[in-house]
Order: sequence, then C-alpha cells, then structure tokens
Amino acid sequence: MKVKLDLHTHIWEAFNFQPPSLTIAEKVIAQVKARGIDGIAITDHHNKEWGMEFRELVERHFPGEIIIIPGWEIEIRPAHRPFDEYQVAELFLPQGGTFRIYCHPGYYSPNIVIEQNIHGIEIDNYIHNWHIRRSQVQEVADAHDLMTIKVSDAHNLENIGLRYTEVELEELYRRAVPPG
Repeated sequence: MKVKLDLHTHIWEAFNFQPPSLTIAEKVIAQVKARGIDGIAITDHHNKEWGMEFRELVERHFPGEIIIIPGWEIEIRPAHRPFDEYQVAELFLPQGGTFRIYCHPGYYSPNIVIEQNIHGIEIDNYIHNWHIRRSQVQEVADAHDLMTIKVSDAHNLENIGLRYTEVELEELYRRAVPPG
C-alpha cells in the first residue's frame, strides 16, 4: 500500500528548538492530517535524537495517528571532490535500516555527486526549487536507480506537507542500508 510522506522536515527548528511535547505533537499531527498525508520524516540538522524522541512520544500518546520517521540532515564532503559538498537526509526506518536522500541537488555545489548508499534524490523541494535542474536530476536518478523524492523541507509548521512523495514503505526498506 502506498503512503504519502513528506520525507524532509525540520520540526525541531519549526518549534524554536524546544524539546518534544504533547502540544507540539498535537500541532504536527493536525497539520499532517490537514494536508492529507500519512506522515513525515524529521530531518533536523545534525540532531537525530529529537526526531527519535518525538516518534516515541507520538507512538506512546497518539498510536497509529501518523507515520513518523526520525532522521537528520548532514553535510557530505567527498574526499575525492572536496569542493562538491552536498547534504543528505538519513532516515532511520522503524524496522531497521537507513534510507539516504540526496537533498536539494545543486545547492551548494552545482555538481551532483552520487556516492555509495544514496537511495533517493530530491526532484521537487518547496524551499530549494529555484536551483534544482529537474532534467539533470532525473537523468542522475535514472543512471543510479535512485527514487525521485518530493519534499517540503519545512522549517515551519505551515509548510509541512506542501510537497510529498507517494511510496510503498517496503520500497524504502528494500533500498535502505541494512542495520548493523
């Protein structure tokens, strides 16, 4: 069964770096449902713990309401191409494994460097569409068998779900780096 997921959001930042709370969870759940999507990945910069704590809180107090996939957004600077820094969202899947998305291709570097264990690439990013060259991204996706991803990159509550990807969860697991 396909689900609609916004796989790149910054919820911790959207709530001014506050700790996870029931109030935040209620607002996020309401926004996700208002957009008609099934869930989100939380990919705050260099902080995977917040998303993990938030998922636990939502699962404990609002079981089955929405899908929460914790993750983080990190910078990658390839040793063989140090001027081609890029960002990756690492999603830590609930049943194990890590799904890695190349974020906002063309920002910082206009070059798209695909290294091992990249599983998806953003082709539509609400905040960063001004520099994404869709035809180039599609060519790279086809050449490397990458899933094309549409995301909001929300840094505020209102932007959650403005873009989303319809995907089978099993497809994320199939492509992901296995745990361990």
